[in-house]
Amino acid sequence: MISSSGVKILGLHLSPRKEGSSALLLTKFAEGAQDAGAKLDILSIADLDVKGCQACGGCSKNGVCIIDFDDMNQIYEAWETYERIVIASSVFFYDLPSQGKAVLDRSQAFWSRRYVLGMHKDGKPNTKGFLLTVGATKGKDLFVPITLAVKYMFDAIAFPKSFPVLAFRKIENPESFSQEQLLEAKKAGYEFAKS
Repeated sequence: MISSSGVKILGLHLSPRKEGSSALLLTKFAEGAQDAGAKLDILSIADLDVKGCQACGGCSKNGVCIIDFDDMNQIYEAWETYERIVIASSVFFYDLPSQGKAVLDRSQAFWSRRYVLGMHKDGKPNTKGFLLTVGATKGKDLFVPITLAVKYMFDAIAFPKSFPVLAFRKIENPESFSQEQLLEAKKAGYEFAKS
């Protein structure tokens, strides 16, 4: 959807819990974006059937994944359409949940377009990404793997490899958030829509 400023924002929720902590974080972020005059459309992996990458190399021939019978085509279309993408996910064992990881692995088709076939070599202009993530533990490196995974997914789809990250530790469930943390997510959505 196009906001009043012409910016198109996609919220890609990569956690299987439709009403979990990362979903709430994305909802607050979307409220902030809406307050800034934007509309943030959400695609949730919990509503989609995405198969894992088969590592067949088929996409290196034409940049198209040979798996054409699942919902990944909705995500591919969104990656081509939206100028701004917000990834939201909880951390499972220091990484993305397997459903979200399948999406990132399937970005290989876009990586092939860019690095094998030479499309979007210099990136797509005016694109921006953002990562919202939460984890139940307090480990120092809790968000390192997920941030790296998202960084290289953004690179594959020709988005900048540097992006803001809003991450919260020690969030067991949606009730674990403080009001200040939820307001921070809303403010981040507002600022992202305005930037």
